[in-house]
Amino acid sequence: MNDKRIIKNIGVLTLMKGIGMLLGFVYTPLVLAFLGEARYGVWAVILNIVSWINYFDVGIGSSLRNKLAEAYTLKDENAAKAYVSTAYLGITIVSALFFVVVTLVWECFGLTAFFKMNIEGENVDVSVICSVMFICINFVLSLSRNEAYALQQPGIISVVGVGAQLLQITAVLVMSLFFRESILAVAVMYGIVSIFENLLLQFVITRGRDWLKPSLNAVDMRMMKSLLTLGLGFFITQISALIVDTTDNLLISNLFGSAAVTPYSIVYKCFHLIAEVHYVMFLPMWSAYTEAAVRKDINWIKRTLKRVNLVTALFAFGCAVGIFLFEPFAALWLHKRLEYGMLLIVITALYTISQIFANNFSALLLGVGAIKVSATVCVICALINIPLSVFFAGVCGMGNSGVILGSLCVMLINLAVLPVAVLVWIDKRTKEWEV
Repeated sequence: MNDKRIIKNIGVLTLMKGIGMLLGFVYTPLVLAFLGEARYGVWAVILNIVSWINYFDVGIGSSLRNKLAEAYTLKDENAAKAYVSTAYLGITIVSALFFVVVTLVWECFGLTAFFKMNIEGENVDVSVICSVMFICINFVLSLSRNEAYALQQPGIISVVGVGAQLLQITAVLVMSLFFRESILAVAVMYGIVSIFENLLLQFVITRGRDWLKPSLNAVDMRMMKSLLTLGLGFFITQISALIVDTTDNLLISNLFGSAAVTPYSIVYKCFHLIAEVHYVMFLPMWSAYTEAAVRKDINWIKRTLKRVNLVTALFAFGCAVGIFLFEPFAALWLHKRLEYGMLLIVITALYTISQIFANNFSALLLGVGAIKVSATVCVICALINIPLSVFFAGVCGMGNSGVILGSLCVMLINLAVLPVAVLVWIDKRTKEWEV
């Protein structure tokens, strides 16, 4: 295993994430000022809704990441090109179907009214459909990310991502000169910048690597079966994660109105930055675990997992400190004070701590394709997450805090089960590989 390559990627990812965080601190107040509090809440809900589509790739993206990493490790360029080409065909079909289905469902069931997203002077339906169109296009183009991950070059993704953030900030500043309070304008800007970001990444990652460029002639339906077989477990995990991670804003909007989403969204965004930094730092580990499994290097896997958990303890300490610093920081950041409540802040911090530790074990299981246990646990968590959140928020009268408390409970289940699954897998492979 090439530890130097991993450390180099972590260094680039950390640097770019730091820059990205600073840009994010600039971007959010700009968009909040441009849209106003009520429209910003609606935009946060729209982002949650359209982000769902990224989870509905039937596991093809994650499966491609593993299969391509295996082919790359074995230096099998023909297999790599076949996997890439077949994956692009599958994702294009799924993307087209989702655009039709989501558009019809949104219009037929009047979901704008259901989620209490109606804003005077704003056609929210048009903004949603526009966002869905852009996300479906980027759904296909974003496979280039999986290619970069498989090659253990996530640093490229982070550099391109920072460039996209700069474009977003510039675009919001330009839009502010001509008009304000337009969700549609933000939706169009966000979609166009995302397309540019994915096309640039595709150009960079495939330069000099023709075997990473999709071709209809290289499509192999036998590869599709392989991708879907492995992808089923990923798909179940992704859908479960969708329910746990992206329904909170919708629940709050439905129970308390879209304006109540804003304070929750700000708290979650700040603490989630810690989880994002952690995720980005250890992003190379997924494909590194895949390579180690192909090479049957169980000692490297054991040693690396221990190191990752030790570093994660520092992130957990950062979350604890963030509980006391959040409100003054948020007031300085947003140039205004919002009502958050200490309970919401504490529970969100605990949720973040649980999430980052659970992610360590999840990354290993996903990287080696041992996802049956985690998929089962994720399904159970997804089934109980919404009822728990509604119970705490509504029945117990905890408001926004109750919604995130429901998510914390299911995350603790993950944290209890995934380490056991990892230990069982390691013990089994140790006996098999060291014989």
